[in-house]
Amino acid sequence: PFVSFATTLVKEAVNTSEIPITGNTHKPNENILSNTKNVQHATTTKVQETSVDSYEVMPIREPGDSNFPFEDKRTPRVFNTSVDIFKEIPRELDPRNPNNPPLKKILFWNDAYGQKHFGFGFGQEPFHRAGCRVKTCMTTGNRNRFPLEEFDAVIWHFRSNDKSLPSYRSPHTRYVFWMMESASHLYGNIKQYNGTFNWTFTYRLDSDFPNPYGKVYRRHEPLPMTHVDLSKKTKFAAWFVSNCATIGGRRSFIDTLEKWIDIDIYGACGALKCDRKDQWSTCYKMLEKDYKFYFSFENSLCKDYATEKFFNILKLNIIPVVYGLGSYHLQAPPHSYINALNFPSAKALADYLLYLSKNQTAYEEYFQWKRFHYQPTQWEKVARPWCQLCEQLHIDNTKNVYDLHKWFVEDSKCKTRSSPEIHKLISE
Repeated sequence: PFVSFATTLVKEAVNTSEIPITGNTHKPNENILSNTKNVQHATTTKVQETSVDSYEVMPIREPGDSNFPFEDKRTPRVFNTSVDIFKEIPRELDPRNPNNPPLKKILFWNDAYGQKHFGFGFGQEPFHRAGCRVKTCMTTGNRNRFPLEEFDAVIWHFRSNDKSLPSYRSPHTRYVFWMMESASHLYGNIKQYNGTFNWTFTYRLDSDFPNPYGKVYRRHEPLPMTHVDLSKKTKFAAWFVSNCATIGGRRSFIDTLEKWIDIDIYGACGALKCDRKDQWSTCYKMLEKDYKFYFSFENSLCKDYATEKFFNILKLNIIPVVYGLGSYHLQAPPHSYINALNFPSAKALADYLLYLSKNQTAYEEYFQWKRFHYQPTQWEKVARPWCQLCEQLHIDNTKNVYDLHKWFVEDSKCKTRSSPEIHKLISE
């Protein structure tokens, strides 16, 4: 029902006598199609790997400042605008400036959780609003706005109900795999799309366009010391959850921890309720005021998978306890969270939380990072990889494809509740 990139290259070679690029000229972590007669689907071996096989208690690895750039260094800057970028209104394209590169056209083929604009927006305006270094790009959700061969990129979400793909594929069009769910929650056969996509746009940090759920930047000027009065927090720990049974065994972990500490459970899996319609002004304020700890437990244990369950709590004056295989040490400053997987047992974690709950000085140290770092707005975070995509469309003409099953599923190295090290942790 769709045309793979390998087939497109073969047709292109036959029609134009062009030989696809041979060798590793794109990036040091990707293989390129080697010939036209026996085209192989390229696999990708990424340079950066995060260890997920060892869960012993170890000293916190201090990341370099390069992990948290200043807010104005290669970072989108949001400008105020009266244009509604989330409504696709036919507009004339900006007049061509001979000093600018040609306009790149990006097609949102399906949708992201019902959002046809993928959370970024339509037209040229989003790239200008974000202050992208390269702004000569536009987006559309209208498949008929231009002939298919004129699109420079097609954005495709695997979890969309619409899993169709264009019937015709131009050799220059880059197909971009967009995904924000973990490899444990695909709900579909990803193998059938091997050899189709040229670039990846996911939460994984080794994506071509990393799109993590959160981002942290350094401040130019430190803020005053953050003071959090532990004595005013009258409750120990909270957990908001709607999905009780998960492959990662987080509910079993909570049950084990409750042998030693009090945990208030809100939502479908507990006795307490908080109206999530007004989450920021009600639920989160209540958490920040009353609780010492919050359990930011992911539903999947997969490489780099750290969601809003962590990043939303990071904004509050409450210590997040994380349970997942997110690259937390790369995405959040040291001493801004507690990683449950760094403890040999649930009892050891509970003992440490009890210690902090009685020690004002030690507890308050977990908020001093806020003097030097901050989190951008959600749209600023969303805009960053789209700026990178626009820039890449102007400079990268290499022809590589992904073995998606290997890269997204196998290389995610997901764990389950039955994995020996996980079973040991959540049971003791």
